Amino acid sequence: MSKLVFIEDGMIFTNSIEIARGVNHSHDSVVKLLNKSKDLDTFSDLNAEKISTKGRPAEVYNLTEEQATLLIALMRNTPIVREFKNTLVKEFYKQRRALAKLLTRQDNAQYQAIREESKIMRLEETDQIKAFVNYASDRGSQSANKYYMAISKMELKALFFIEQKFPNIRDVMDFKQLTLIKTADMAVTEALKEGMAKELHYKEIYQLAKDRVEALAKIFPKSLLPRTEGLDLLS
Repeated sequence: MSKLVFIEDGMIFTNSIEIARGVNHSHDSVVKLLNKSKDLDTFSDLNAEKISTKGRPAEVYNLTEEQATLLIALMRNTPIVREFKNTLVKEFYKQRRALAKLLTRQDNAQYQAIREESKIMRLEETDQIKAFVNYASDRGSQSANKYYMAISKMELKALFFIEQKFPNIRDVMDFKQLTLIKTADMAVTEALKEGMAKELHYKEIYQLAKDRVEALAKIFPKSLLPRTEGLDLLS
């Protein structure tokens, strides 16, 4: 799974940490090379963000394909650098194709219809989870609010291989994937209703919902999010 090149808000980029890892250099040395070059910001402004690495703050630069290519060109042309350059080019190409197909698909009327249906079902599920959280809290759960995240993660983990993080992972699902997650949302909603109606222990109710999602996963093999190969408009 690619964690080298990312898509976010319609932009494709890598970052200085991934480049340092790929060429087996320290991140500090890559940042120094970035700061030395006068040409990198001719393509677009260098975009830096602060993150914590091993407890220490670090400034990480997000780089476009042109900036990353130029940066690597400034390095010694060792075998590991040459191999990484080839890998990086392939990953940018793959993600460009994925983004182009994603944007095309999102303009399609059928896709928009299933996306709207999935949003409605997700809202119904969220309402039911809220009722379940109250149910669990009333019965002694000290961390009932965690069920919102736990149920979402459980569904995604059971049904998909997730290539990278997205602000809203459902925005990169294709037609079949949206249909599947909508079905999973329905299965969870009904399991929660049924379990509460029977006054089961809240942990049993969660397990009932999980069992139903995992039953779906046995029928439909896991697929990659986002799909980067064989993307058809309504695949």
